[in-house]
Amino acid sequence: MEYKQARLEVYPEDVRKDLDRYTNTTVAWVGVFRSTAAQEDDAGGRISAQSVFDHHYFDWDQDTDPALNLLVSPRGEGEFACHWVLKKKNNDGSAYDAEKFARQGKLAIVYGVPESVMPDGTVVLRYHYLRVIPRSQFVTNSVSYGRLGENLSKPMGDHVRSGGSQ
Repeated sequence: MEYKQARLEVYPEDVRKDLDRYTNTTVAWVGVFRSTAAQEDDAGGRISAQSVFDHHYFDWDQDTDPALNLLVSPRGEGEFACHWVLKKKNNDGSAYDAEKFARQGKLAIVYGVPESVMPDGTVVLRYHYLRVIPRSQFVTNSVSYGRLGENLSKPMGDHVRSGGSQ
């Protein structure tokens, strides 16, 4: 549902240039976790997390190789961050478990609305939905591409895309 509402052609640099234009716009960004700090909420069953990501371009296609699901470009448009909430699977779940789940190096697909730009240029999203992708299900060194609609820069490996807008 979030994917259908998101503006896939809006990127962090667009927001940095004109935040006011995008404060009511749902975006979908792909990023590799740089860090996550979590804490248990007083309201039962929830953990709040603050994560920072390195943005990467993504063409929204899945790879034909069954061992890899996502070929993510090594290129991107800098850092973005969001505050998000995780639901505990059981009463033993902790902030530590959340930080381990969303640890550095994993990938996230983040749907949200730009709400601010920090002095260092990090775009802060008010999140709607966040999906964590394990390291085994993506690569960032196979093909290099940029924004949707740009041509594929160069193959970086033997993988072949299944089609789509590269």
